[in-house]
Amino acid sequence: MKDRNRKQDILEALARELESRPGARITTAKLAEAVGVSEAALYRHFPSKARMFEGLISFAEDGIFTRINQILEEDRETRQRSARILYLMLAFAERNPGIVRVLLGDALMGEHERLHDRIEAF
Repeated sequence: MKDRNRKQDILEALARELESRPGARITTAKLAEAVGVSEAALYRHFPSKARMFEGLISFAEDGIFTRINQILEEDRETRQRSARILYLMLAFAERNPGIVRVLLGDALMGEHERLHDRIEAF
């Protein structure tokens, strides 16, 4: 459980850094400082910075697609479904601006190409 909490701490710190430093590239040194651990400790939990970004993408996918599936099961009327899904997306973007930078590709400039491919599939 401790590893899971540390992984969560790292992902939350990455999202906060992305939110508070728009347009800036996040280094592992700055991220480690934000989490309060060494860079080596970051790499004990994630083998690469790309995997950290993938963790944020997975968080978004899991949360958004789970909720969309619930909406599709609960509502049969297309307008109601569309309105609820739109609200979901806007609320997610408002609550998670750092993750939105990843989903839009802004935070991935200069990062591994597979991250860009994953975002395109989102």
